[in-house]
Amino acid sequence: MPESNPSSQSPSITDIKRIAVCGGSLGRERRSFIRGQVVDIGITDLMRAEGLWDLVTGLFSGDEKRITPFLDFSLAPVRKPVLRIEVYNESGTKIFGSGKVKADEDGFFSCEIRDRLPVGKHTFHVILEGLDSFRQYSKDLAHLNSTEDSILGKTTIVGKGKLRILAEEYSGYIVTSDIDQTYLATDIHSGKGKFSTLFETPEQKRALPGMPELYHQLRKGLNNAPLAFISASPHFFRRTMLATIATHKIEIESLHLKYLEGTIKGVFDKVVDTIFNPIDFLQNGFKPAWSRTKKFLGASYQSLFDQMAYKLSILLYDRVFQPTNSKEILMGDNTESDYMIFTLYQLICLGKIEGDALEDYLYDLNFLGRDAITRDAARRIRKLGEENVRIHGRLNPVTLSLINQTEKGPKHKEMVKLVKEALPENIWEQVFVKEDAFFGTESALGMSVILHAKGHLEFAQVFPVVSEMIGKWVDGKVIDEAQILGQLEKLTVPEFADGDRKIVIDLLEKAFKG
Repeated sequence: MPESNPSSQSPSITDIKRIAVCGGSLGRERRSFIRGQVVDIGITDLMRAEGLWDLVTGLFSGDEKRITPFLDFSLAPVRKPVLRIEVYNESGTKIFGSGKVKADEDGFFSCEIRDRLPVGKHTFHVILEGLDSFRQYSKDLAHLNSTEDSILGKTTIVGKGKLRILAEEYSGYIVTSDIDQTYLATDIHSGKGKFSTLFETPEQKRALPGMPELYHQLRKGLNNAPLAFISASPHFFRRTMLATIATHKIEIESLHLKYLEGTIKGVFDKVVDTIFNPIDFLQNGFKPAWSRTKKFLGASYQSLFDQMAYKLSILLYDRVFQPTNSKEILMGDNTESDYMIFTLYQLICLGKIEGDALEDYLYDLNFLGRDAITRDAARRIRKLGEENVRIHGRLNPVTLSLINQTEKGPKHKEMVKLVKEALPENIWEQVFVKEDAFFGTESALGMSVILHAKGHLEFAQVFPVVSEMIGKWVDGKVIDEAQILGQLEKLTVPEFADGDRKIVIDLLEKAFKG
């Protein structure tokens, strides 16, 4: 066999760098929230240069083109790091400093800020002060003793992130969007598709035609309205997602991803608690206890893949930190349960389902054959709902909810039927009298038409979205002018947007002929 060429081999890992991976945050003057995870990453000699690290994305210069979720899957979480959070305004002046922030055994940390911060776009620094874990300290010591001149014990700022603060009286818009099948053309319906996402670089991830431009135009049309992404992808997708979003030049305020290990750990803790507290487990008899256990294990397993409890919790949690009079535009798709989640979110904010009734309803909910909300998750959602009503009153912040109708899910009328059947009797008819809780439509084109009809986009802003769609590949075909016009003719839009659809067709026909 020929000898391998050392120069062709990848550089060897020679040291460890400690980084904090954060997703940005959006808050209001009197209340904001910062979160992230501290992990260790193996680095080469070249990667020791501090000036070549982007502490916001946690990536070394050039890695934004090579990073994949699989590479981050095995990143070692730092056990119980002790941190401090500092916030700086755009001029570099420090405007907030926290006390000690202790992360958990998986390196996840959070810091709620109750100090009044000035309105604007700020940057927060995550500063490592020490460790609260003898096991982690011993591991670090072993590495330092075996490595000459390691940077592990020298770095203090391990990460940065963006923090945008809105005025308490802010009455503008906040856009919250799903990612898979709303922004990115991710194959989430086959095992092969899900597996392949682990190995995709940011440049290999394809955006749905027109969606990046739609996000750009929305920010312009809504006077720099904040944009938040929520995805049920695992948390180790974060650096790849941040790089993907940057590749498409989309400005965001926050990115939420799912902590799958938390669900697994919850199952383990439940089993341990049952073993050591059998009397509590059997207090109402063996049969009810076994029934609760089956429900918990089944719901926990399904929650690894379902989005209901996770997304509903995130929407409600984010709402706690939003100004009372801010208005939300939600964007999702029909491949999972976004339309049901968006509906429940509005009903909970309005206080139409609350207390024990809400908790029992969520626990018993079986939507699309999924029984994915545990009792603990139902209690958490109930608590968040009650906190929102206490802070904001019984107010629905959602002014528009858009659902991308793919071929893998139901159309608008079927979605409405499914939600009505799943909700308590007559509650849909009582609340959504003038307009439905959501509107199903096709692609960035349909969303643009509805957004224009609602006054959020000018006609001139729809055309760049169309322009970005032309020439893109979809289902093995290249989108051209004829396909755009054909799609517009068949577009699913609510009655109030039908006139706008026809005007867009006329204007595009003239533009294409010209």
